[in-house]
Amino acid sequence: MNASPNPRVVVTGASGFVGGHLVASLQAAGFETIATDVIAASGRALDLRDRAAVVAAFTAWRPVVVVHGGAISGAMLARDDPTLMFDVNMNGTLSVLEAMRSAGVGRLVHLSSNAVYRDRPHREPVGEESSLGSNELYGASKLAAEAVVSAYAATAGIDAWMLRISSIYGPGRRTPHLISTLIDAARTGAVPHVTDSTSNLRQFVHISDVVAAVMAAVRRPAQACTAVNITGGEYLPEQTIAEIVRRHRPELRFAVVPDKGEHGDGRKGPLDIGRAAALLGWRPRVLIERGLADLLSDANAG
Repeated sequence: MNASPNPRVVVTGASGFVGGHLVASLQAAGFETIATDVIAASGRALDLRDRAAVVAAFTAWRPVVVVHGGAISGAMLARDDPTLMFDVNMNGTLSVLEAMRSAGVGRLVHLSSNAVYRDRPHREPVGEESSLGSNELYGASKLAAEAVVSAYAATAGIDAWMLRISSIYGPGRRTPHLISTLIDAARTGAVPHVTDSTSNLRQFVHISDVVAAVMAAVRRPAQACTAVNITGGEYLPEQTIAEIVRRHRPELRFAVVPDKGEHGDGRKGPLDIGRAAALLGWRPRVLIERGLADLLSDANAG
């Protein structure tokens, strides 16, 4: 029997950007935490594509809550390998849900993405009931994973939060993204292209706010399969983000264009986070001005 006052939590993707920060927060809060990843830098190795191994592990561990963050976390990581994208994001999620069903694990916090929403011609707020759909592989793989979660929630009685998270930034992110491109350009003298307000606007969320949202979801049941938007609350042109970076790194040069052919989350519209406040008691605390200042201070120190 678990003697901890907090439930035993299994975290998939624990060696990743979100997973590493989350495991540290769970452990600091006194949760008995089992950290897993395909190649575990710390914790236990578990390949989510090996369904039998996942079922056996969950049956042995008997967690109360699973935080499923194990995924190909962006199109840039498997751009030329869509089979891998779907194998990890969809089939890996299927392994987790089947293992939960087999082991009688009743609660899930699934880390999804705002990439599941359709592109929108206008910039109205995007609520959780907005139209879903994606014409690109990453968003389609995350949408397929959500379908698996919804089906198991309905048929196996699994209580599930689906956190639809926008682009995440902060210390420890290793995969390339707009902010890292700007910081690298300041150091190397490269001149990246950023879009103005006529094209895609971006919405980032600081890693500390993401971890706070996941921690809130771990602490309370969803009472169903419940989707919740998680973002930093600011919807900004890339040019504005570049100007914030340049205030701290004056050597940064960039070119402003109306469109650069890649839109990231910039055609989704700003995420409405009212449900996160109502159901999780969560609001973002780190505005991008402060988050970038802290990040750039760390980069300068490094």
